[in-house]
Amino acid sequence: MNIKQLNQLPITDFLSRIGIEPSYKRGESQWYVSPIREPEHSPSFKVNTAINRWYDYALMQGGKLFDLAERLYPNQDASNLVEKLNSLFLFEQQNQDFSLAAKPIWQSVTEKRVNAPAITINEIKPLGNNPAITSYLENRGIPLDIARPYCKEVYYQLEDKQYFAVGFENRSGGYELRNAYFKGASSPKDITHIENGGKSICVVEGFIDFLSLLTLQKSLHSIRSDFLVLNSVSLADRSLAILEGYQNVFLYLDHDNAGRKTQEKYQAAGLNTVDASLIYKQHKDVNDYLMAQKSSQKEVKKQQTFKKSGGLHL
Repeated sequence: MNIKQLNQLPITDFLSRIGIEPSYKRGESQWYVSPIREPEHSPSFKVNTAINRWYDYALMQGGKLFDLAERLYPNQDASNLVEKLNSLFLFEQQNQDFSLAAKPIWQSVTEKRVNAPAITINEIKPLGNNPAITSYLENRGIPLDIARPYCKEVYYQLEDKQYFAVGFENRSGGYELRNAYFKGASSPKDITHIENGGKSICVVEGFIDFLSLLTLQKSLHSIRSDFLVLNSVSLADRSLAILEGYQNVFLYLDHDNAGRKTQEKYQAAGLNTVDASLIYKQHKDVNDYLMAQKSSQKEVKKQQTFKKSGGLHL
């Protein structure tokens, strides 16, 4: 099969054959923990089975089966990738008259790359009205009083369905959206610059890490600096002009390949960077470190309560 024929095969079948199954299904949509990024807390990678297209809401990118294969196997050239995919679909290859070429899975889709399903924001409210949103933040270790100055409750529509999430606004008016089941953003996607008049700036990848840093500072030391939230490491280039104006750039990036590449980009640009991720060197990111700290504190309190009670009684 050539690329055109491979693109007509179900993306869900392809993912299943390489051991990737959906976290849940909702109508024509199958949601996955993204296979083309570092592990995430909630599924944000969707396959629309009606049109046989995938879309990653965090990367804001999508496409056909072969586009996905290129992301999954970036070190393989097109010819090797075609061979690899054909080996996965040996039965279909041997039965070349399986009629996919004559009757595509979808009928009304053009050959253009898939566009993001539009997120329409219907209402924005202050935090504290929706218990589910408050609970989501608390489950991530974020107190409501820390999040309230920076976040909102966002009620939005996606594919004719109504949802709600905690929203974090970027400098262009778009919102990063998070709840227990969704990780995405409304357009336009952009960075967020929070100015406090500081000569130094702290850079984090996402707003949950930003809020985690603010939460940690209460028990550590006050962070008197400005903040820059990338909202995606793919937007790092947009931050360069801002960061050039600071004496020191403290990087609180994830301990993964994307985080390392972003740090290298900043260093290559001549910024005076400080790798602040050493604080949480045993953890993936700031929020992971915060959750570990809170878990440790709970265990200490549990032990203290046990000792005060006099231990076990017969």
